[in-house]
Amino acid sequence: MNLKPLYFILIIFWLYILATKSINAQVTISTSNTIETPAEYYLNVKQFAEFIDRFNYTTDWKGNVIDQSFAEKYSRKAYIGYLLNADDKRFMNDTAYKTLCDTFISKAVNPDKPFGISLYSNQVTAVAKVNIEYLGKPQVANISFVPEVLPDKSVKWVISSVEANCFTNISDSLLKYFISPNSHETGFINLKRIENVDNPVYYFDSNITANPTILFMTETAAKRLTIKNIEKVSYKVNFPGWKITVNEFVRIGYNSGWLISNLEQSQ
Repeated sequence: MNLKPLYFILIIFWLYILATKSINAQVTISTSNTIETPAEYYLNVKQFAEFIDRFNYTTDWKGNVIDQSFAEKYSRKAYIGYLLNADDKRFMNDTAYKTLCDTFISKAVNPDKPFGISLYSNQVTAVAKVNIEYLGKPQVANISFVPEVLPDKSVKWVISSVEANCFTNISDSLLKYFISPNSHETGFINLKRIENVDNPVYYFDSNITANPTILFMTETAAKRLTIKNIEKVSYKVNFPGWKITVNEFVRIGYNSGWLISNLEQSQ
């Protein structure tokens, strides 16, 4: 029996089914595309990079380059005003803070010397609130990151400092870890002891042994500290004579996302 005609009919029937499904899928997608994006989505500052672009007055609500038409509707002064946390209670009962914000924005938009944000110019510090486990107990550390520009112009984030109070119980042990007071007479030959200990921090100056940044590094290396999760991230941005803090506000409305949570004058 010749089965070729039957195979041919089955192939045609299968292609017809695939074509029908494809048409139906296209209709479904086309229908969903008619849903309009809500205005809150565009006004929401979704990423810190978007905050920078808006502060620098380079992109509009939709991420397009600001043109004359947009500039005629929204000045840079008004645009930066939208980046303040409107729910801050100080705007209701603290006239001094409102005046401070107005003064800062006026400085920022001054055409003679306007403020701008450059992520890789030692101007921005990211601060992460990190949940850790140290010696079997839950603890919290605030870790600061700064961008470091390498000689080849590539960039990476590095840890600049750690704040934590869980290391206060680390004590020196003169019975086990020490360089004897007459070591200078032997050319400090017993320095090699540092190679055989699990925590060499005891051989260093007390200012270092009490430094949480150093201790975070050594205790992590010794497997006594583990990172559980990042709870939140904020940014500190410095300008000449000013400092702002940027936090993420997750809420429904026109004033949401990455916004200025605090503003202060600095030295």
